[in-house]
Amino acid sequence: MSLNAVEQCVFDLGNSGRVRKGYSAEPEAFLARYALSDEEKALIREMEVAELFRRGLNPMLLMGFYMGFHGPASMADYLSKMPTLASTLGTGE
Repeated sequence: MSLNAVEQCVFDLGNSGRVRKGYSAEPEAFLARYALSDEEKALIREMEVAELFRRGLNPMLLMGFYMGFHGPASMADYLSKMPTLASTLGTGE
């Protein structure tokens, strides 16, 4: 995973309405600007925040990305998608 490229893309999408509009208009052209694999592009397009977190992205960065598209009222939905600390440590408790 090209963590830096994914982080930069997610940061850009999470912090600028203008950038999100450009992405929404032409997602493939937008994603082509970053050194992303096809799998990484799919994770971003599908907003797979839990999988991006598992692959090392910062949860606060992911929160900004998710809420940038879905608005502040989406916090509960974002949290429901994210793994718990216990699940990331493999304890399952």
